[in-house]
Amino acid sequence: MDQLRKKYTPINETQTNGKRKGGTASASASGAATAAHANGSASISDVNELVEGSGFRRAAHSLFPGERLSSGWRAVRPIGPGLSNLGNTCFLNSVLQCLTYTPPLAEYLLSREHSSSCRAGDNCILCRFENHVARALSKRENTSIAPKPIVGRLKMIAKHMRVGRQEDAHEFLRLLVESFQRSLLHGIDPKIDQRIQETTLMHHLFGGYLQSQVHCTHCGYDSNTFEPALDISLDIQAGGSHITKALRSFVRSETLTRDNRYKCEKCAKLVEATKQMTVYRLPRILTLQLKRFSTFGGKINRYVEFPLTLDMRSYASKNSMEKEPCVYNLYAVLVHSGGTARSGHYYCFVKSPAGVWYELNDSMVHQVSERTVLRQSAYLLFYERSAPKAGGSSKPGDVGKKEDVRPCAQSNAQPNGLKAKQQVPSSKDIPSASNDMEDLLQSAGATSLLSKEARRERKKLKKKNKRERKLAAESGSLSTDAANEPVSSAKIAKQRTSGPARIGLDDVVREFSQIMSKTSPVANKEMEEEGPGP
Repeated sequence: MDQLRKKYTPINETQTNGKRKGGTASASASGAATAAHANGSASISDVNELVEGSGFRRAAHSLFPGERLSSGWRAVRPIGPGLSNLGNTCFLNSVLQCLTYTPPLAEYLLSREHSSSCRAGDNCILCRFENHVARALSKRENTSIAPKPIVGRLKMIAKHMRVGRQEDAHEFLRLLVESFQRSLLHGIDPKIDQRIQETTLMHHLFGGYLQSQVHCTHCGYDSNTFEPALDISLDIQAGGSHITKALRSFVRSETLTRDNRYKCEKCAKLVEATKQMTVYRLPRILTLQLKRFSTFGGKINRYVEFPLTLDMRSYASKNSMEKEPCVYNLYAVLVHSGGTARSGHYYCFVKSPAGVWYELNDSMVHQVSERTVLRQSAYLLFYERSAPKAGGSSKPGDVGKKEDVRPCAQSNAQPNGLKAKQQVPSSKDIPSASNDMEDLLQSAGATSLLSKEARRERKKLKKKNKRERKLAAESGSLSTDAANEPVSSAKIAKQRTSGPARIGLDDVVREFSQIMSKTSPVANKEMEEEGPGP
């Protein structure tokens, strides 16, 4: 029976919540089972456990432990030297500088773990880059470094590239990372499962997965296809003037209709459907390429705004298993100046381990501000993913959500069930142009403590003031013209502090204390025990 299980694979499709997850999930599981049984490393049940509900198949094991990689810099180091231009090698210099100041990659290479276990020998490009990083970050050199060890092996990185000829920086970056990948896979069985090959150091750093989902509008069937991605290329021709608009354009769904209808595997006929590309697995290092060069050699010089901090949760797949923060921090920007991809000049801006931005233009190195960096017409953007919060993982939906923190005065409930202390009003809170005791008591929150005696005293005081005003008017002290004349702020202040119809602040507070002591001795005692308000 075991021999039969190893020889044959199940043909039934995986079902989740009563809905089939298209042939992609089933095919990936079958392919994984075949590869696993060929290597004798896993059973059919083990392979099925690796398939997620979306149809994405995880690797059976990893070639590199991702926990070895640090988040950010482990130590503060000064900025390193510039790189000598060896003949139109600005594209190479700028890419090397951006990778040198990629924190998790640089920290790992500085530990020399790769070279101590490398099986590729002298032809290992990653070993040569490791030596370059160690030299660039070990100390600050007054003179620039000549990257001859890497320029001399340019043919090993890309057979079609020539020293002395201008090349595309993005193309060189991808080919350089692929050469690193080949070095890491050297000595490993080339027939090993593709998912396991995608668990090397390079894929732990730059690798993510894109999901292409076709949704049948007739029966609701989803067909998901996954592909690894080491960067994301964004169309800025239709993406607008901001990087977030370009990302929204990247994940915008399209409708498959008329001649472009989709043949649904469940309906078994041509139907209208929607197709959408999203990011299923976010990488540790997010590399964004802005498509500035056209097929015919022209260049789009439009300025595209980009932020220092980028939240990617809006562009992740809804069925993704992402649980860590989706926030990224900018650490490098590569710029191209010129009219075409095969001409012009490349240079870059990087964030040093000390958190200071520098412009690295071949052999020249000088400090710049964040504002200068954000004004650049970027060609490549490098972002590092924020580390998850200590003490537990957070969901993508929790990233960037502000806590509901309100001042105590706006809170209806007191902590631990304590009663709120009555606050003594300040002079600004007391009505300065009124002699009404009720206004004062209302501002102190003690209206409910007024007794009948207090109300009678208030009425007597109002009658007395009214009578005195009437007598003063009859004696001619207040003329009609004066009564109708607009009162200035100086006169109002004078009336507040003088005249028989006004009561001073001290008198108000004194009478308030007398009323409180007569009407509610218990409440007065409680306020004395609580002490004055804040």
